[in-house]
Amino acid sequence: MQKDNYKIISDKIVFMKIPSLKGKGKWENAENISIALILLGAFILSLGIGLTILTPKGVPAILAMIGALISFVFTVVLIFIWLIKEIKGE
Repeated sequence: MQKDNYKIISDKIVFMKIPSLKGKGKWENAENISIALILLGAFILSLGIGLTILTPKGVPAILAMIGALISFVFTVVLIFIWLIKEIKGE
């Protein structure tokens, strides 16, 4: 087991370190945050779709719609970040 990726509290308790979203510059930070939020939106979308097995109305449908919206918005944001990075030549 690598000690770089894990924090050992005692002999039996091991926590995995959370990777940092920091990049080399502000555009890479924005890119990393956007990717993380796309993944969060996809998770919420999947949770909403999975919960529609129980009932197709109410909270599961709203979760699916919110997850789809979050994923879509931050995908568009990511495309604009890439466009800005290409224009600025970074």
